[in-house]
Amino acid sequence: MKKMNTSLIIREFNNNGPLSRADLTENTGLSPTTITTLIDEMIKDNLIMKVGEGESSGGRKPILLDLNPKHGYILSGWISGESISIALLDIKYNITDIIEKEIIFPTDQNLILEIKNIIEEIISTNNLSTEKILGLMLGISGIINQQNGTIKYSALLDLENFSIREPLSKHFPFPINIENDTNLAALSEKEFGHKHLNNYIYLMIAPEIGSGIIIDNEIYRGRFGRAGEFGHLLMEKDGPRCTCGRKGCLAPVLSQYIPINKAQKFRNAFKDLEPGSKKYEKFCDYLAIALTNYIHLIDNEAIIFGGELVKIASEKFYSDIEEKIMKYSMKNMYDNVKVLPASLSDNEVIMGGASFCFHNSKYFTNKEG
Repeated sequence: MKKMNTSLIIREFNNNGPLSRADLTENTGLSPTTITTLIDEMIKDNLIMKVGEGESSGGRKPILLDLNPKHGYILSGWISGESISIALLDIKYNITDIIEKEIIFPTDQNLILEIKNIIEEIISTNNLSTEKILGLMLGISGIINQQNGTIKYSALLDLENFSIREPLSKHFPFPINIENDTNLAALSEKEFGHKHLNNYIYLMIAPEIGSGIIIDNEIYRGRFGRAGEFGHLLMEKDGPRCTCGRKGCLAPVLSQYIPINKAQKFRNAFKDLEPGSKKYEKFCDYLAIALTNYIHLIDNEAIIFGGELVKIASEKFYSDIEEKIMKYSMKNMYDNVKVLPASLSDNEVIMGGASFCFHNSKYFTNKEG
């Protein structure tokens, strides 16, 4: 019970800090005595610190408290088909350092060493003890086995049944987790963006195409961790060849009109594309058809666009997608679905990974994680 109450208080500081003891009592429903006891212990442990005074309502000004950002740190990274980015964040989710390096192929011979080197560089540069690191989360493009920490299959990285956690655990003592990158980007919206949404699809477009599915506030991975492979929906049975080896997947079909697999190429092509042009209409048509199928299957309340697209798309793009989904949807299936830009246009995978890592650390019970 004590750990659950402590988790509840930390969560409240995450969402609404800084707060007074009275604020915590009101927001959590815990008794003033419980709040005082736990806060005193957390201050003694340097997890909570005094940050100032609030406005007086007649008596003494209340003391404002918040998480001590330097109490602990999180390592969170994104491994895409182009690069490895690993960031160091404090427990207030401030990015204090970040290193990005290009992917070196063949990845089966280079990936673990590159990740190890980046982590060691971050730890050394920031003069950190590994005891201060709560954990590492890596968001990776591909089908992920979260339980044993392996990449089951990644077409972009050209990896299959590739272990990440085991070799890294030989070098670092803190918990190591891996997750599909778009799942983490979807999670970042729940934590930092569209917090009111409970059921939505997060769609990453460039430097890859994939989706993260949130159902009842939880990442939906499917029975075998393969849910959300949006870019591999079959759109044309004899279409262009995909990196997965099949023909006609959504990713290569869309890439006929705008190249998706390289961020810079995508930005340049999308900026030059005129709304209403044949390429623009085809791109939006295929995208809307694929999204319509998702809506019919999942009955979600929103579609959130992220990746490189959200940095450059105009409001017209979102309204055009809405119109096309309405066109292709069965009557009444689209009535309440919103098409939205992501709240985070940078580091969305890293921020989602940091949130996951923190809320599955020693400070939280499984229920709170």
